[in-house]
Amino acid sequence: MTEDARTLVLVIPHWPTIAAGVAYNCPAAVTHMNRVVDATPAAVEHGVVAGIRRREAQRLCPELEMIDDDEARNARKFHLIVAALESITPRVEVSTGGWCSFPTRGPSRYFGGDETLAQLVAERALHALCNTLDVAEVPRVIRPRVGVADSRFTACLAAFPKNLPLIQIVTPGTSSKFLAPFPVDTLGRKESPLVDAADLVDVFQRLGLRTLGDIASLPADHLLARFGSPGLLAHRLSLGIDSRISQTHLISDVVVEESEIEPPSEGTETAVFLAKTLADAIHKRLSSKGLACVRILIEVESEHGETSSRYWRNEHQFTPTAITDRVRWQLEGWCHPTSGPTGRLSLVRLVADEVVPDDGRQLGFWGGEAPSDERVVRSLARIQGMLGPDAVTVVEHREGRRLPDIEQRVSLTVTGFDPDRSVVTPQAMAAPWPGRLPAPLPAVVFRQAQQLIVTDAAGQPVQVSGRGQIGGDPAHAQGELLGSHLIVGWGGPWFLDERWWDSARKHRQARFQLLLADGTAHLCVVQSGKWWLEASYE
Repeated sequence: MTEDARTLVLVIPHWPTIAAGVAYNCPAAVTHMNRVVDATPAAVEHGVVAGIRRREAQRLCPELEMIDDDEARNARKFHLIVAALESITPRVEVSTGGWCSFPTRGPSRYFGGDETLAQLVAERALHALCNTLDVAEVPRVIRPRVGVADSRFTACLAAFPKNLPLIQIVTPGTSSKFLAPFPVDTLGRKESPLVDAADLVDVFQRLGLRTLGDIASLPADHLLARFGSPGLLAHRLSLGIDSRISQTHLISDVVVEESEIEPPSEGTETAVFLAKTLADAIHKRLSSKGLACVRILIEVESEHGETSSRYWRNEHQFTPTAITDRVRWQLEGWCHPTSGPTGRLSLVRLVADEVVPDDGRQLGFWGGEAPSDERVVRSLARIQGMLGPDAVTVVEHREGRRLPDIEQRVSLTVTGFDPDRSVVTPQAMAAPWPGRLPAPLPAVVFRQAQQLIVTDAAGQPVQVSGRGQIGGDPAHAQGELLGSHLIVGWGGPWFLDERWWDSARKHRQARFQLLLADGTAHLCVVQSGKWWLEASYE
C-alpha cells in the first residue's frame, strides 16, 4: 500500500431524491426496476427503505410519491457540488451523482492534515448544497458526509450515510481493523469494484463467513484457489487495500483522443456525437493492448478559451457508451444559461487517465454480445446526440393492473444502453395482482386513449353499471382513429376499482377486448360512462 492510495470520499445522503427536486419532509421514493433505490427521510419514517419492492413501499405509505430513477439527472445536478470542490483540488473524480472522491496526498499536506481537509470539503459541499436547494440551512439527515481512508472502498464505508459522525477519518494503517465488523454483503454494494458479487457473497455466507474480518483472516492463496480472481479481490478489499494496481503511465498515441468541432457548435449534440467516436477509438486501442479504462478525463473547450475538465471513475471498466454518457452529463451540467460558457463548443478531448489489465467478463451462455448489438447501440447513441437524451425510449415492464402501469416507456439512458439487460415480464411478477390485464399484452399502445362509440344490435349505447354489469352485447364500434366496424367477438368486462380512498389517484373502469370484422383486436375501457380505445393487438 502506498501513501498515494489514501482517498477522501464525499457522500450526500438521499441524493437521488434531492436531484429529483423533492423536499426532504415529503414522503417520496426513487425507484428503478420496481425496487426502491432511495427514499426521503419522511418516507423512511414509514418504513420505506432502499431495496424493497415498489408495491410494498406503497403499502407502507399510501401517499408515497413515486419517481423514476434517472442517472443523468443525478449527475447533472451534482455539477454544482463538484464545482465547489475544484478550488480544493482539480482531481475530483465523479463516480455517480451524489458521491465523489479524490486522492488526499497533495491537498492534505497543503491544508494541514486530513482533519482540516475533510472539514473544509464538508463546509464547501454544504454551502453548495444550500445553494442548490435554495435554503439557508439543511437538516442533518441530508448533510454531506466525508470519509478518509487508505483505500477508496474503505473511505466509502467511512462516509456511509448510516454512520453517526458526519466526518470519519480512518487512521493510516488501521483499515483492516475498521472494516472487520462490516457484514460480508458490503462487498456487493454499488461502490464495490467486485463485479456480480451477489453469488460470491451468498457462498461466503453459506460457508459461515459473516463479516469482512472473517474473509480477511483467510489465506489469500486459498481464496484464489477456490474462487479465482473475485475471491482474491474480496480478500484485498477486506484488508483495506485498493482493488487493482493501476497503470497510470500515459501513452499519448493510445489513451488520448481529441477532435476539434468545425464549425463550433452552440448545442451539446455535436460534441456528444464526436465524443462517441473518440470513445470508440480509445476503447479499441486499449483493448488491443489488453487494457481497460477505469478513470477517464473529459475536457471540453469553448471558442473563448473556457474549459470544462472533469475526472470520471468506473470501478469496473468504461465502455464507449458509458464514456459518451459522462460527456453528455458533464456538458448538461456545464452549459447552463447563466453560468455556462460564453462561446460555442470548439474542442472535445478524452484522456484514459487510469487503465488496468482487462480481465474480461463472462459472456452470456448463448454467445453473449453480437456485433449487431454494438451497431444498434451506436445508432441509438447517434439519434440521442441529434435529438436529445430523452428522444429514444424503450418499454419497461412493471407491476400493476392497468396497462399504463404494466408498460411504461423510459429513456434509453436510464437502461444504460445494455442490450442484454433483463426484462421482467408480467407473468414473472411474484406479487398477486387480482384484476390484472391478462397476457398477451397489446402490441401497440396509444399515447392518448381515443374515444369510441360502442352500440348494441339495436343501435343503443352500451353501458356498464357501477357493479360491472353490461347493459347489452357490443355489436358496433366507431371512432376517429378506428373508423366504423362490426364487432364479431368480445371479452369482458373486467371490472377494476383502484385506490378508492385517494380522490386524486383512484381509477374505476371496466375493460373489454373487442374483435372487429376486419380481423383486428383492440383493448378498450369504459370509464365515467365513456368508451376509450387504449391499445391494439397484433
